[in-house]
Amino acid sequence: MSWNQFEYSTNNGKPLTLYEFVHNEQKYYRYTNADRNVEFNNAIWFSEAISNTGLSVGSGNNLEITLPSASKVVHIFRGVPPTKPVVIKMYQLHENDNEFRVIWIGKIQEVKRESIEKARLITASVASSFERNGLRLTYGRSCPYALYDHNCQIRQSNYKFANEIIALDGANITVNPSNVMSGYFSGGYMEYYIDDIQELRGLKSHIGNSIGVLGGTQGLQKGMKINLYPGCDKTIKTCNEKFNNHLNYGGQPHIPGVSPFTIVKLF
Repeated sequence: MSWNQFEYSTNNGKPLTLYEFVHNEQKYYRYTNADRNVEFNNAIWFSEAISNTGLSVGSGNNLEITLPSASKVVHIFRGVPPTKPVVIKMYQLHENDNEFRVIWIGKIQEVKRESIEKARLITASVASSFERNGLRLTYGRSCPYALYDHNCQIRQSNYKFANEIIALDGANITVNPSNVMSGYFSGGYMEYYIDDIQELRGLKSHIGNSIGVLGGTQGLQKGMKINLYPGCDKTIKTCNEKFNNHLNYGGQPHIPGVSPFTIVKLF
């Protein structure tokens, strides 16, 4: 019997929904709303009290997913959210049928704790992202490029400082001496790994051996190996003196202070 025959049958249809959460294209969490674990596509989908609001007209193809707060997916979003979005794939199939349909693909935007035992995932579909306006490059005195991107052309590997956290207080981390001046890492970021998954955290301040971390130090621990990368304040002076990269500077530091569209009365 084909999928359509199961789907439209009033007696034989036994619909199951499978939820696949993918963290950083490395770690998979698979759940089903069935009353027992399901083996599908060479993987085990664990039975869970999981449901969704369904798709409706005017919702922008977005939906909300409710599941227990003890779920490993919810744990990922405790404290600072993961660096890369967690992708969701939903499959629809019928019991005793090998044919299936991919009914929805999206990403988790936010996790809300509904109660002690229940959490709600606020998601956005991939289709909704097609309706967003694209970015437009504008002219200004400061550089519009992101540090280390293809426009900036600085190789971040040349500026990596391998280090170790020797202390932390909830807002700042203390590292070993790096022989760099205070402020060198301000606006930069740190790189670390948890369960072999790369995570990034922005740095807001750098004074001596103390570095302020955006979002606090939750998830970090003493003795953790990290990589530090310096930041940039988007000025031509820093681009030249700190990175020797002024030829790739994307700003226009010599823009006149008077707009050509401003009416100036000479007499």
